[in-house]
Amino acid sequence: MEIHQLRRQMQLFEEIECKRAYFYAELTHDIKQPLQALKILIALLQEENLNSQQADLVSKIKNSAAGLEAWLDNLMSLTQLESGGLKKKPKVFSLDKLLKRIAQEYQEITVYKNIKFTYSGKAITYKTDVVLLERIVRNLLHNAIKYAHRKINLKWYELPDKIKIIIKDDGRGLKKEECRKLFKAFYRCPRNQEQGMGLGLAIVKELADILKIKIDIKSKWHQGSIFILTLKK
Repeated sequence: MEIHQLRRQMQLFEEIECKRAYFYAELTHDIKQPLQALKILIALLQEENLNSQQADLVSKIKNSAAGLEAWLDNLMSLTQLESGGLKKKPKVFSLDKLLKRIAQEYQEITVYKNIKFTYSGKAITYKTDVVLLERIVRNLLHNAIKYAHRKINLKWYELPDKIKIIIKDDGRGLKKEECRKLFKAFYRCPRNQEQGMGLGLAIVKELADILKIKIDIKSKWHQGSIFILTLKK
């Protein structure tokens, strides 16, 4: 193949990728507008004098809207990652305060699902992109909530040369061959009855690579799963 033909093909490919990224950005924006209106309406409904059955229904609608918003955020993140538009912006911050804030938000969801969510860890100061790290932790917790039966535990601790963040659930666990495929985009476990497109953990892996965070999974069939993030100092 001649050089000018190769350059032309590369140019066409870049144009297609640009159009695809623009399409997903516009799609996400267009869907998020009515979603924001839906969230406002839900908040207004929750202020009404609802009976227990009505309040339960509104709570389910709120959780479904939150799930849709998370899916849209993941779709946008995947598009940015593929186009190279997502860059890290490191800064020094309180890691323990970040994790506690996230945990307290998710405790509201776990109470509704009758899951005991515990978290623990000492004060730690760290430097990385706090927004991207928060996305990683949120996606892992969202995944844990989907599969946990009764318990989820989040803990963090500091070693001389690294920091560990561990998320453990007591769900049905995974088989070895499933663990190997878990971080591939659009992969869904054949036994998974939950809704979704398999983007969350793929994005976790991409973001972890950007931040140079090592991510490991330990899982046994019918014994739950443990996700371990290792942050180098």
